[in-house]
Amino acid sequence: MSKAIGVQFRSGIKIYDFRAPEGDVRIGDFVLVETAYGEEAGKVRYTDKQVKSSKDEPLKGIQRILSEKDVARLERLKEDHQGYIEVFRKKTEEHGLPMKFVDFEFSLDGEKVTFYFTADSRVDFRNLVREMSRQLQKTVLFRQMGQRDEARVLDGFGPCGRPICCKNFLTKLDNISMDMVREQFEGSRNASKVSGICGKLMCCLAYENGHKDRKTAKEKK
Repeated sequence: MSKAIGVQFRSGIKIYDFRAPEGDVRIGDFVLVETAYGEEAGKVRYTDKQVKSSKDEPLKGIQRILSEKDVARLERLKEDHQGYIEVFRKKTEEHGLPMKFVDFEFSLDGEKVTFYFTADSRVDFRNLVREMSRQLQKTVLFRQMGQRDEARVLDGFGPCGRPICCKNFLTKLDNISMDMVREQFEGSRNASKVSGICGKLMCCLAYENGHKDRKTAKEKK
């Protein structure tokens, strides 16, 4: 068994295990790691998790914990380049690509910018990448998101009036079905009652899934 920390990236709700570094690392820290997309900054969501590892599939380590100065630099890079949003929208329109802008972020060295977007289907954006790279004089990446991932990035409040679950504590997404809706809303299919701000069925429907069956079983004992 190895001790791992969980790192969540801007691009999705899923959390990835990395080898716990020597020294203190706390939930909420930002760390720099190497991924398939190059160096990425992620946020620590849990620590001291025990996981199985092997010589064939060892856990990757982190490069370092980002300092307050590093985090401030990432925020400043984004603030100083808000014009990139309009460039993205203008260029996707010129290319006729149905890509809805969600967010963007820089690499720590400021040489790479990643744009996050949603679309109803896969998009061939290869020509767009080359054109925007030339215009911005940066390495440009595009990452497609799902609607739930978009909601987590943009943040907000659910119909219950509380901050949305996917932003605050969810580490994975359960499959939500209409059977859960029928059980908890007595057959109601009113979209305004069962949909979250992402437009999908609310994640919290899974929390009470099977509640009636469990209650009935308990009463029979």
